[in-house]
Amino acid sequence: MPKTEKQKQKILYILKFLYENTDEEHTLTVNDIIAKLDEYDISAERRSVYRDIQTLQDFGFDIVMQKNGSYRYFLGERLFETAELEMLIDSVQSSRFITKKKSEQLIKKLSRLTSKAQARSFSRQLYIWDRTKNMNESILYTVDSIHNAISTNRKVRFKYFDYDLKMKKVFRRNGEHYAANPLALTFDNENYYLIAYTEKYDEFVTYRVDRMTDVTVTDDKRCMPQKPFNVAEYVKPIFSMFDGEVEQITCLFHKSLLNVVIDRFGENVALREDSEDTFKATFKAAVSPTFLSWIIGFGASALVLSPKWVAAEVYNLALEAVQQYEDNED
Repeated sequence: MPKTEKQKQKILYILKFLYENTDEEHTLTVNDIIAKLDEYDISAERRSVYRDIQTLQDFGFDIVMQKNGSYRYFLGERLFETAELEMLIDSVQSSRFITKKKSEQLIKKLSRLTSKAQARSFSRQLYIWDRTKNMNESILYTVDSIHNAISTNRKVRFKYFDYDLKMKKVFRRNGEHYAANPLALTFDNENYYLIAYTEKYDEFVTYRVDRMTDVTVTDDKRCMPQKPFNVAEYVKPIFSMFDGEVEQITCLFHKSLLNVVIDRFGENVALREDSEDTFKATFKAAVSPTFLSWIIGFGASALVLSPKWVAAEVYNLALEAVQQYEDNED
């Protein structure tokens, strides 16, 4: 590119240098900027650099000047603060539904939203790769397709699968496509779920998004339920997104589990003291194997009081586990 053409880009290069190389702890002098411009075969005088910086400031860029022996400049306010980027990077690293490959790509993109010096500090953070990561590389595109279907009032087609012992996909319905009327996407227990309406049975179903593949948005309009659908009301009683009969349950817990219960149910639980060491909690939950196992996991620190049939389910499941261990001793 001719030198005269590059001169027209001078102000853009100055912004690039400030964006990539400066923050509150790393600054550039005008001489530093002139030297960097020279590396790109762009000549500049001090006065022109001052004018360009002023133009950028007038345009709205938060270029801060410090007087410390000489005038030093850095880019102040950015789209994201450092603490916000750290939070986003931590979320990407620890998120189960984002694959390892996609996590690496997203972290690199997020790191480019700050200075190179701060980006290097991100790279020294502990990456939580030992956490279980999803194996479905297309999950983000699946989520995007579902959002598109909902916004355009269209149905979706997809194949649905499980994994076998060799970690191979085993498609349900012998690989035939499902057709669904998407209503909403929700996130629970580190997984995305699609909530859909089935007009044949006039009921709602949920699908794990990471178990969906070959997702396409069809030209067919969605069939919507006759009665109003409230996502929050539908999701609230579903425990970890496993289907089961929804019941209002009262349990007796040891007080050491108070934070655990609040973390699980939030404001959707009624709490009252029972004794110096115990409290009662009443909440709605889908009575699924996940819920029963959750209760059993607390051992003698949790007891289902009502309904009695739920208490019996917990008892029977615990008895089966004991019997299995006793049989294994023979």
